[in-house]
Amino acid sequence: MPAALGPAPADCPSVLVIDDDPLISVVVRRALEGINHRMRTALDGKLGLDAISTEQPDVIVLDNVLPDGLGVEVLEQIHQLAPNVPVLFVTARGSGSTAIEAMKLCAFDYLPKPLDPPKLKSQIRRALSLRQLIQSDPTLSHSGDARSADAPTEPPPTSDALVGECPAMQSVFKAIGKVASQNVAVLLRGEHGTGKEAIAREIHFHSQRKTGPLVKIHCPAFEERQLELEIFGTESQPGKIEEAAGGTLVLQEIGGLGLSLQSKLLPLFRDGAYLPVGGAAPRRADCRVISITGEPLEARVRSGDFRSDLYYTLGAFVITLPPLRQRRGDLPLLIAHSLNKLRPIYKEFGVEQPRVSEAAMQSLCSHVWPGNIDELESVLKRALVEQKGHILLAADLRDVLSGDPVVQPSEESDDGQYTTDWVSFAQLRIDGGTDTLHADAIEEAERKLFARVLSHTGGNQAHAARLLGITRASLRKKLRMYSMAPKPSGDS
Repeated sequence: MPAALGPAPADCPSVLVIDDDPLISVVVRRALEGINHRMRTALDGKLGLDAISTEQPDVIVLDNVLPDGLGVEVLEQIHQLAPNVPVLFVTARGSGSTAIEAMKLCAFDYLPKPLDPPKLKSQIRRALSLRQLIQSDPTLSHSGDARSADAPTEPPPTSDALVGECPAMQSVFKAIGKVASQNVAVLLRGEHGTGKEAIAREIHFHSQRKTGPLVKIHCPAFEERQLELEIFGTESQPGKIEEAAGGTLVLQEIGGLGLSLQSKLLPLFRDGAYLPVGGAAPRRADCRVISITGEPLEARVRSGDFRSDLYYTLGAFVITLPPLRQRRGDLPLLIAHSLNKLRPIYKEFGVEQPRVSEAAMQSLCSHVWPGNIDELESVLKRALVEQKGHILLAADLRDVLSGDPVVQPSEESDDGQYTTDWVSFAQLRIDGGTDTLHADAIEEAERKLFARVLSHTGGNQAHAARLLGITRASLRKKLRMYSMAPKPSGDS
């Protein structure tokens, strides 16, 4: 039976923790200090569901890995038993697919491990406030059945776009989970190589249209008249809109469309209708539209090259993917994931798992990556071929990373490796509902400072520590904390 933790009045709000890890209960209890509450724990999903049936709690903290199954399965059952109880879903860092499923199943929020007590306390307060509002006004209640009915039976293959621990990527995962089940248009923004097409695939896979076709069209590949025919078709020849019936249509690089074609697309986004080329009457579109842009549409609106009404219609739900230089803490994860994808290369050389030297990791983590994930994978692929899949050394990367970049980093100075667009940095996190902006900014500033100083000293950490006015031990600790260098492995 679930155990009550600490005496409290019966009319206090109750919190149920479903987790077999006693440390999680301790963290939750500490986060609840100062909040009048009753807390109960359940060691597996069945005990948690029994507790909900016996005495419906006000807030539930649910772990994903339970002794008798997965939390996402329990979450689906929770919404059948108690559809109006907010659930804070706890999941391992970087598990984007699980986070998306949790949000699809109407989780109030998901919290990555290790739990951050101030964040946990803030979200519990918000969840309790919502619970009180629902109890005082029944019209605010909802049922979770609509979303849970579409839960996929098996997750999609994890893409680079779904690997990430940084707050900006956590916001992306959350946004996918919120919008995937809704039949609304989505605009994906971000620099080239940040994974926008992969995010479009994830939205399609997690939607109610996942069994339908996923049709993509790269708009810049056609002249405007031909593009119009490709998208709208004619009375006798179906276009991409009709091909995508029952599924999803992805319009890549929509920012480059001419004004005439923009005006013809407006009814599609606004009313779900379109007119075939040469047609006499509009037709209903049976597809969801996802638009992708790698350029800021605001500038084109100001210059008169993009219709403002289409811009605002497209912007009903926007997901912005951060560039790699703003998610440096994810680089070790992305490097490991990319190396796993490139397994056929080093397997050909009889290597079980290539190693990345400390100096090479530092070089990779301090590079600006103007080509983002695409560039990272290309660099690793070349290094694996050069070294026949063995240890990747800094010298192997130097020629590749020191060359003139084909793609220049957006909105950066000539010394862009060490600068940050603070307006975009802050806005991206504000849009994602952050409550750690100050800590994120300090981390970003320190990363850039350390990268600059280490570049000046040629990687000499003792010299860098002297310039910074800190001990070498403090510098090494910071570098490990920010994943700018791997933890010592004991290897020579």
